[in-house]
Amino acid sequence: MQTSRQAQHPLLCRSCEHLLNDGGENWLLPLLATIDKEFPLLDLIEKVPPDIVDIEGKGYAASRNPEIDADKLIHFAMGVYWKAAVHSWRGDRKEPLIELGPYVEKVRMFLRGEMSFPKHMGLVMGVLPREKSLISFNQPYQGSAGGYHDFFFYIPGVLFTLSVGKRLPEEMPNICFASNPAHPILVGDFSKNLTSAYRRTASKAHKSRKLLDYMSKKGKG
Repeated sequence: MQTSRQAQHPLLCRSCEHLLNDGGENWLLPLLATIDKEFPLLDLIEKVPPDIVDIEGKGYAASRNPEIDADKLIHFAMGVYWKAAVHSWRGDRKEPLIELGPYVEKVRMFLRGEMSFPKHMGLVMGVLPREKSLISFNQPYQGSAGGYHDFFFYIPGVLFTLSVGKRLPEEMPNICFASNPAHPILVGDFSKNLTSAYRRTASKAHKSRKLLDYMSKKGKG
C-alpha cells in the first residue's frame, strides 16, 4: 500500500536534523522510483552512457555525470545507517536496529564533516531497472557476511549496502561508491529476492571483472 506514515522519534536537535535533510535527503527523495514507473534518478544516471555493459548489468561512473551529486548520495545513505545504529525505531524495543560498534562515532563525525569517509567501510550503490523497481522500503538490517559485517536497506529503486570491518573483500575499494573517486553505480535486476539483495549485488560486482578493472582504473585516474 501507499502511505505517508513515517517512523518518527525526537532523536536529533533541529540543527542536526537540518544537516541530514540538506546533506542528502532533500536531494534524493524526489528522485526515487514511483508506482507509475517514473524514476528520475535513473533518468539522470542514463543521461551519460554506461562505462561497462555485460550480462550482469551496467556500470556507471557517477563522476562523469555532473547532474549526479555523489556527496549527497553518500551523506544520505550514511545518515540512514547512523540513525539505525543509535535508535531502535520500534516502540517495544530499546536496542538499535543495527550495531556498528566503534564505527558509529566515526560515521557521526563523517556526517558532520569532521572527517573523511571512514576506513574499513565500503558503501555499494545498486539501482534497479525502471521496469523492475519495487515500490517498497525496508529499514537497515544486518546480513550474513563472513569475516566482516554487512548491512543493507532498500528504498524505491535503490539498494545501499554497507560493509564494515578490517577484513573487507579485496575488491571493495573498487566498487565502493564513497571511496572510489569514480563513484560506481551498478544498475541491474536484483528484484526477485530482495531479502538477499546484498549477496546478489556484491556477487554481480565480484563476477564482473571488466567492471572492476575499469572502475579501478577510473579511481586511479
